[in-house]
Amino acid sequence: MRITPQRVLILKTIISMNRHLTAEEIHRELPSFITLATVYNNLKYFAELKLINELSFGSSCSKYELANSRHYHVICESCQRIADFNYPLLNEVEYAAAQVAHFKVNRHTLEFYGLCQECSRKNNE
Repeated sequence: MRITPQRVLILKTIISMNRHLTAEEIHRELPSFITLATVYNNLKYFAELKLINELSFGSSCSKYELANSRHYHVICESCQRIADFNYPLLNEVEYAAAQVAHFKVNRHTLEFYGLCQECSRKNNE
């Protein structure tokens, strides 16, 4: 991987903001000489290198997070907010899936969908 000033700035932005970000949100925090296309290209590259995770939970745009821990997600069906959900990894489920389906399972994801507190409160008004 060639280290460029753009890549360093993009990674620093992801680290400093410490939340689930769209490419556009990352781009807004960067100097104007870094184009949105550069952001998208580097996010794709970082995901291939497993430095970041691309989260595409049915919404129209992906969100990205630093790949510094394995965890699950809770997604608001109204505002698309994503919250991390730390729970022991379900390795025994991976093993069972591998045995039943005759697959070599490499990883799994688990998402929960509902309403965040703010959207739930709005629905009750």
